Amino acid sequence: MKQIDKKQAMILVLAAVILLGFGVFRYMPIIHKRMALKEQMDQQSVSMEQIQEYSRLLPELNLEKRQLEDKLKASSGKIPEGRQFATLWEQIAEVMNECQLQDQLVQPETEMKSDELCCIPLRIECTGSLDQIFAFFRKLENFDRLICFEDILLENSSELDAEIKLNARANVYYQPSNAGNS
Repeated sequence: MKQIDKKQAMILVLAAVILLGFGVFRYMPIIHKRMALKEQMDQQSVSMEQIQEYSRLLPELNLEKRQLEDKLKASSGKIPEGRQFATLWEQIAEVMNECQLQDQLVQPETEMKSDELCCIPLRIECTGSLDQIFAFFRKLENFDRLICFEDILLENSSELDAEIKLNARANVYYQPSNAGNS
């Protein structure tokens, strides 16, 4: 066997360094790009699964949207423009009188205003039989104006005569009018 002299060893080392440099500077970036591409494809795969999941929910969400729009239209019709407070008091008093409720009190509290919707909190008190109070609620439910009850407290009278005292907090809504509140 022949011995490798210094020049041949240098050439072999230089060739090894060149091959190593080629591997490091050419092959490694390709491996990094391949790994990045695989990661991006995995993320897109997850995104596609989410999109498919959301597309399956789309008909159900469209139905829910239509139902909410119908409710909004129905509610919007019950929210007048302007306060129309005198009319509201008159209507509530008429309903209370029709239901033969006693000790009537309808008192407004601090009004809350915004550009799109205003709210007048009310404190409502009256006494009557349970049937009369529930008749009052049924009539308010069919009212031409939206009244949302927040708190309702029914108390028996101390005389045990089937009289019930109603203490309630409700909100009445209206849209602010451009020409000023009525």
